[in-house]
Amino acid sequence: MIEPYYYDYWGKRVETPESTRRALLAAMGYENGRADDAHARHDSPVEVVRFGDAPPPARDAAWEVELEGGAPFHGRLEQLPLGYHRLTTRRGRREARCALIVVPAACYVPRAMRSGRVWALATQLYALRSKRNWGIGDFTDLVNFAELAGRAGAGAVALNPLHELHPSNPRSASPYSPSSRFFLNVLAIDVGEVAEIEDSPEVRAVTSSRAFTSDLRALRAAPLVDYAQVARVKLGILERAYTVFRAKPSGDLRRRAFRQFVRDRGIALERLAVYETLAEFFRERDSHCYGWRDWPSAYGSPSSPAVASFAQERRERVGFYCYLQFLAHRQLAAAARASRRQGVALYCDLSVGVERNGADAWSDQETILTDASLGAPPDPLNARGQNWGLAPLSPRTLRERAYEPFVSLLRANMRYAGILRIDHVMALRRAFWIPRDATAAEGAYVRYPFDEMLGIVALESLRNRCAVVGEDLGTLPEGFRERMSAARALSSRIFYFERDARGTFLPPAAYPRLAAASIGTHDLPTLAGWWTGDRSENEDRIADRLRLVDALEAADAIDAAGAARLRDDALRGGTLAAAAELVTAVHRFLAATPSMLAVVAIEDVLRETGAVNVPGTFDEHPNWQRKRSLLLEDIEDDGRLLQTGKLFVTK
Repeated sequence: MIEPYYYDYWGKRVETPESTRRALLAAMGYENGRADDAHARHDSPVEVVRFGDAPPPARDAAWEVELEGGAPFHGRLEQLPLGYHRLTTRRGRREARCALIVVPAACYVPRAMRSGRVWALATQLYALRSKRNWGIGDFTDLVNFAELAGRAGAGAVALNPLHELHPSNPRSASPYSPSSRFFLNVLAIDVGEVAEIEDSPEVRAVTSSRAFTSDLRALRAAPLVDYAQVARVKLGILERAYTVFRAKPSGDLRRRAFRQFVRDRGIALERLAVYETLAEFFRERDSHCYGWRDWPSAYGSPSSPAVASFAQERRERVGFYCYLQFLAHRQLAAAARASRRQGVALYCDLSVGVERNGADAWSDQETILTDASLGAPPDPLNARGQNWGLAPLSPRTLRERAYEPFVSLLRANMRYAGILRIDHVMALRRAFWIPRDATAAEGAYVRYPFDEMLGIVALESLRNRCAVVGEDLGTLPEGFRERMSAARALSSRIFYFERDARGTFLPPAAYPRLAAASIGTHDLPTLAGWWTGDRSENEDRIADRLRLVDALEAADAIDAAGAARLRDDALRGGTLAAAAELVTAVHRFLAATPSMLAVVAIEDVLRETGAVNVPGTFDEHPNWQRKRSLLLEDIEDDGRLLQTGKLFVTK
């Protein structure tokens, strides 16, 4: 479970200290962190088998299977259908029961990708500027962006995670440090499309007032997203809309749809709404009170009497947070339908974890562990390693609960997606855990039941008709990419990183077929920014520019005259004037790869130089705040998107 050692970036063997091993076992709930507790043998609570195989406990035993729908199974074990079943075995007087999950060999891959290539246009949703939004990209902007992408020939729109963040602390805006991975960021709601606003003359009067429209103009004009002001304006109007909503008769269609939504989402939604109400309550009293680990201990568990009493007293406010999720889910569902009508799938993103001080960690403290955090060991860029402040999933609890939390997480994130990117997908095999109050250098790798979890990913991928991309960058366990490829999960291949030992860029033919190829990621500079030297700290960027031009010329992505111009520009330090030719050539290079998915960032299309996120920085850089350089309404007329799309037309 806890690996006794690992090899670091430099190939040095790093032993796991006994203190780390005990601390991590204790974080998992093993009494006193004792190894004998961790290796105690029990009947397995779950068996995961490949379709066509018989479950081991049923071999040489009397058995019964209750299928997922409740019907008894009659047939050979090798004929069990895919799904989540119940197995009972009997040997003499001994009877054992367990969950039985039958999984496919491979993930779903859509026909368009199997027979050719799909290219996806990527953006951060919050960064979309439009004439009508309220200072932040919203779900209506997503619909309009997908229409633009479709007209340019794209088959998907790629997005950073849409997870619920922190409504009571909107400045905490990283989509990779969410409060909940099961629910949506409510700041993406298009308030203008909420029916209750149209139903209320009073609310319409507020939103059409001179002061309010002045606020909206300022929010739209700002070059960065002002999360605090956006939250103030949006949530203020949505509170008024909720008052109108509650006044509707109980038989109203939207009231009935809301009740069904609440029933369908069950205890998970209830706990999220209670958490947000508590977070708001305590933060109003202490601005430094960030989340549940800062609350009085009586409120530290969702099942405590104090929490039950609080939720009952503030039932209306709890309902408001349920209403926000109702609006967000309906709008994203509508955006997904509208995109599909354009032949464009949503390519969504699942972050590797949740913040330890957030809603999911508070809601399920057996599965999401807060006495450890995810991170990475030391490497050349991070001499002390990294601590991401994200809570890991307990491999012990996942198996004890027959993977139900993991299944629910996949379903929540595949619900609206045609493609799902799994951030730091190596965590299906192993994750680097750091004990509470320890440094990253004191961390260790914790193993997960890789084959079982990958099989469940494949099952949910097939059921949801959702392709899977694994973000598999960095140091990988031996054989990891091969196993992912066998399961038809696409590998992430980043142009900046696809090089040989000498630093030479690999040719297009070296890219695998089962891959998502892109120039960079949200944590890397844009291509124009890289070329002009933005974020070039201590790097021989001139040599790298020349290597890039060599690769482009060798791949026939640029002619000799164009290559000469770029080499001359590279020697002069890289200028923005050369960006147009450079970006076109690199996109032509990506189009020449055999990879079945190519991902094109809109910030590269528009030759933007500002990075989305600079890892390791906080106030030094406007992370997760930059808006697009063009209004959404002007992108098509600009022409560069349509020109880019032509490069990816399959001949």
